[in-house]
Amino acid sequence: MKTKQLILAGVITSMMSVPAMASDWFIGGAAGYQKNTYKLDSSVDGTKEKEKDMAYQLRVGTYINDNSRVYGTYGYNSEDIGKQQNFLLSYDYLVPLGASNKMNWFVGATAGMTHTSIKDADLSSGNNFVWGGQTGFMYNINDNWSTEIGYQYLKQDYEKDVGNGANTGTFSLNDTQQVYLAIDYKF
Repeated sequence: MKTKQLILAGVITSMMSVPAMASDWFIGGAAGYQKNTYKLDSSVDGTKEKEKDMAYQLRVGTYINDNSRVYGTYGYNSEDIGKQQNFLLSYDYLVPLGASNKMNWFVGATAGMTHTSIKDADLSSGNNFVWGGQTGFMYNINDNWSTEIGYQYLKQDYEKDVGNGANTGTFSLNDTQQVYLAIDYKF
């Protein structure tokens, strides 16, 4: 757990030093399709289940320069098994595709916290560390508006003991994958 705390502290420190260097701030939103992979390891059997549903994001960030951006994201997802709220810090490196810089490919890293609430009465909700990455394509519509389509993978850290007696096990949320469409306004 100490490694995870060090990674998160490094990301937070980097985010706090960015405003002095920043040139363009942006605010935006995204909607997408999210798949969560749950696993039950028990004394009876081990099963995996994948839940799929819509996810929504609000984000704010800044462009450090033409090739780098950092941003914070609040995300929400609700499905049959449970619901999640994500608080993420991300960094993306932008690679221009063409001389006009209208289209960019981006690749980046993300770390943060997720609040997971499982609807089963025997499982409590919890705050957990998450980390992962994202990639996609961003298109600059004009000087103020941009849109992007992306894919994000998050490794989850949610795990709870379940059952009692001879029928015990562990319920966990292993990972989250998301494809999304976003629109941002630069100011």
